[in-house]
Amino acid sequence: MKRSGATIGLLLAFAVAIGGCSSQEAQVTPQQEEAKVVPVQIDTVKRGSVGASAGVTGKLAPSETVEVTPKASGKISMVHVKLGQQVQKGAVLFTMDQTDLANAVKEAQASYELAAASLQQSKTSTAQSLQQAQSGLVSAQQAVSDAKRDFERISALFNQGAVSAQQLEQVKAVLVNEQSAYDTAKQTLATAKQKTGVAVTEASVEQARVALENARQQLGNAVIAAPISGTISEVHGSAGEMASPQSAVVTIVDTDPLIAKTNLSEKDMATVKAGDLVHVSLTATGQSLQGTVTAISPVMNPDLRAYPVEISLANRDDRLKADMVVNIQFGQQQSAQSLVISRKAVFEENGKQYVYLLDQLTAKKVEVKTGVETSDTVEILAGVKEGEQIVVRGQTLLKDGATVQIQQGS
Repeated sequence: MKRSGATIGLLLAFAVAIGGCSSQEAQVTPQQEEAKVVPVQIDTVKRGSVGASAGVTGKLAPSETVEVTPKASGKISMVHVKLGQQVQKGAVLFTMDQTDLANAVKEAQASYELAAASLQQSKTSTAQSLQQAQSGLVSAQQAVSDAKRDFERISALFNQGAVSAQQLEQVKAVLVNEQSAYDTAKQTLATAKQKTGVAVTEASVEQARVALENARQQLGNAVIAAPISGTISEVHGSAGEMASPQSAVVTIVDTDPLIAKTNLSEKDMATVKAGDLVHVSLTATGQSLQGTVTAISPVMNPDLRAYPVEISLANRDDRLKADMVVNIQFGQQQSAQSLVISRKAVFEENGKQYVYLLDQLTAKKVEVKTGVETSDTVEILAGVKEGEQIVVRGQTLLKDGATVQIQQGS
């Protein structure tokens, strides 16, 4: 029992000793806590610009691609170009067999000439009929005039009793017949003037003329010329093969300029507009170029959840090739008079942004308003002034009013 009492006493003494030490450590005053020096690194607020840029991958494509096909099916007679050849607009690319087309032109020409001859004959016949009708009308009119005069003279004699009623009826019948003949002559002349036969023949001539023109056009279409200036990128046909409007025989591309095609996110689109200058580098060689944003789609690609963008690149020496992969940096133009600080200096609390401003060796928590930013720098619109010093490393250990020790950056 004595050994147990001694052991208990020792344990109690040890516990009291530990409690005393803990009590001493806990008794650190707020003034002592604030007096702790926090090592930090600092930077200076400067004037400059923030290069807000979004680097994306793109692929080069021709500014224009044309697949050339014949307008009608047929056999290829000759291909006049080869892969990689430069051609000017209007240069002959290939020709189709013209035998059947030339025969079609001859047939159409013969039909047209036959229709023209028929028209001439119809016009001659109509002219003769018209002349005869006019002469007949003149004769009928004279006969009516003579019959009227005889009727008037016999009527006067009949009233005097010098001629019989039978004689009067005879001259009256003659007048009626001549008047009827005159009316018929007038109708004949009117019909001759209508030229109905000529009108029909003229329509036939016009139809034959159009057929001849189409046949000549088809013959002309047998010679296929380049619709644009460019480079031959594909040749699918050769002499003797059949070709149709459904399959391209030759493909032409315009590679000056080339178009870099890429896609931008909704966030990046806010800083890009048509006409902006961008930096383009070839992934394979690292060659740096300058391009211009020429087109921005107003509609998002639903599969990529991004907006298609096109950048034009000059390629006068033809060193760039289609389908090359490029990296594109979209830079935002910004005034070089902006206040710029390191992105590491800014931290956020409760939806607001702050920095620690250095006042001699005291860190003061200051709210700031930011503008354009990148992963490295940020534009400051309000909160600090040019030349002031701010903490860029060690903020997590700081409180407003803390004393700091400035260290050199590593």
